[in-house]
Amino acid sequence: MLKIAIAAAAFALPAVAMAQEAPKQSFVYQGVTYSYTTEMQGGAKILKGTANNGKVPFELKVTKDGVSGTFNRAPVTFDMHEVQHLDAKDVVAK
Repeated sequence: MLKIAIAAAAFALPAVAMAQEAPKQSFVYQGVTYSYTTEMQGGAKILKGTANNGKVPFELKVTKDGVSGTFNRAPVTFDMHEVQHLDAKDVVAK
């Protein structure tokens, strides 16, 4: 589920231009609400936020090759070919 959610956050929703304080974005996937901010750092998109109503923190670095970071304080890493893209009907933007 995490890989699917990352695909939604990183690719299905519009990118946010880098600003001093990026606006928070959120979406619901399979009943779980993900809230996050995005910023660009050296060609990578950084997603910082929480899932499950603020109970599960995450910080992910998304590059053209893969995703790395932490989800619920546990390290995660996977290649982009492992990410499943979602149809818009599967994700509810908030």
